[in-house]
Amino acid sequence: MIKKQYSGSARRARNIIWNAAGRYDFEPPFMAFYPNGAPDLYFDMVVGFTDKWLDLPKIWAFFEEYETDRRAEEFDEFLWLGIENCVFEKEVQERPILADLRRARAEEFYREQQNLSRQQMEYQSMPVYTQQEARWAEVLGRRSPVMSPKEKKMAEMLRFSGELDTDAVIGSMRTFLQTFFRYDGSSAAPEQRRKPGVLAKLFLRHEHRRQDRLIVRTGTGEGDHPRAVNLGHLGLGKYTGPTEEDEAYVRTVFGESILDGHELRILQNELCTQGDEECRIWVTKGTVPKPGNAAGTAAGKAEKEAAEVLAARNRQRLLNGNFLKENAALVKSAEKNLTARMETVFSSYLKHIPEAARAGRICPEKAYRLPVVQDAKVFLKDGEETEQDIFVDLLLDASQSRMNSQEVIAAEAWIVAKSLMNLRIPVRVCSFRSMKGYTVADVLKAPSQHDCSGILNYYAGGWNRDSLALRLIGRLDDDPALAGKRRILLIMTDASPNDSAPIAAADRMLPIEYEGAAAVNAVKEAVRELKGNGIRTGAVFHGNTSHLADLHTIYGSSCVRIKGAAQLAQGVSDLLLMMMREMRRD
Repeated sequence: MIKKQYSGSARRARNIIWNAAGRYDFEPPFMAFYPNGAPDLYFDMVVGFTDKWLDLPKIWAFFEEYETDRRAEEFDEFLWLGIENCVFEKEVQERPILADLRRARAEEFYREQQNLSRQQMEYQSMPVYTQQEARWAEVLGRRSPVMSPKEKKMAEMLRFSGELDTDAVIGSMRTFLQTFFRYDGSSAAPEQRRKPGVLAKLFLRHEHRRQDRLIVRTGTGEGDHPRAVNLGHLGLGKYTGPTEEDEAYVRTVFGESILDGHELRILQNELCTQGDEECRIWVTKGTVPKPGNAAGTAAGKAEKEAAEVLAARNRQRLLNGNFLKENAALVKSAEKNLTARMETVFSSYLKHIPEAARAGRICPEKAYRLPVVQDAKVFLKDGEETEQDIFVDLLLDASQSRMNSQEVIAAEAWIVAKSLMNLRIPVRVCSFRSMKGYTVADVLKAPSQHDCSGILNYYAGGWNRDSLALRLIGRLDDDPALAGKRRILLIMTDASPNDSAPIAAADRMLPIEYEGAAAVNAVKEAVRELKGNGIRTGAVFHGNTSHLADLHTIYGSSCVRIKGAAQLAQGVSDLLLMMMREMRRD
């Protein structure tokens, strides 16, 4: 027998299943995970209880009957809702605490839905979502969603009784599929068949697969089942990079690149190498394009999705602006405080512009003026003005994980940019996210701009390939404001790099996912390269405590954690002071 390769999350899921089943001598044919890849405690227990109370191999055999049907994934999710109710009613008699776990899972469902992106909601099966919501609303005693008579009948039929045995459960599943999907148990028609090879598209690893799945089918990594998932990442197929349709989508949603085709090709040839060789880059001016104005537009379903994203970007700009207005006093106070603190920091490290004086350091080339024309101002002293030889890049993580903090992040970026401008220090504000294989950077404020209104265009959605984004910003050096300047790059981040495009194989046999330790090491290497090019990089951390270790792995001591705008002034000024000291030592 080929040994299955399990990741850490899969091992935890398997142990949960074993504990619920009460035995440890079988390989579970199903496992349950949340969209972020973490084991779903409750539904993994449901799998275990299915083995305890029912004949799991028989259940598995029924699922295999329709595995080539194009609707198979939907069937799985419907039927596991039915099985869940059945084994819950059986097990709760022996384990009353299960009712609390069930309610906790229902509450988690609603929290997960709040964090789903618009794209993820688009790709969910709405009939499945309706039945999930109906089930969890019932568990929590909430008002049921609005349902059609057919949907109400479906919900009723999915309440498999705890009195059913294995054959009765299989009969109920078959009846459900026949009633609502006209499934007769025969081989799927050719137009309904799935093509083998879905193994290469790992569950929860690519944008078009990311949805709130209940149960996934496990496999050996050798293609033993057409829809099996290799949980050890050993079956990752070749990722061929973005398509022309992907580029059209990016152009429609984010606008034309401010780099011409020649410049874009040069940058891509330099940056999209090694682990990023299948990725692409795109740089825009950060404004929201009007629908239909882009040179290449997405088509079909992608066109509908693009239109929704454009509408969402416009709504978010209004929300960012309203937040700034409603908190104008606090924003102004924070700006004033940060300006004062940064002035103290920079005054110790920036060079004062010398001015003529009657006393100070003699200026040899002007010394003759003292006896000849009795001009006593042949000396130099440090003037009040300082030479602004610092340039600051402010980079904002605009991935999906920032969706619930967009207004706050835009306001904080506004405060930092305004404070630097008050000190006449050039600042550029950019945001980035990865989507459809493209790392897209929006220049929300150019160094020469005195208007910060572009920051209000900040919009979060997609993934985040931090390493490529950092290298890209480090190469945007054609602005005259950068000439002769020492560069500081501040990134506002949650230190959780994660992208749907894998890290290309390069010197390895197979590609690996851009997540976890591999992604953290890639970002760490990018920061090291920037430092080698004279660009100091520091992080302003907004995120979970669980990512603090990754934060320090990537940025070392050049990072600060803030939990709100009230801590912004002290946090950013302390970080800049630390970075300036390091620059002085260098």
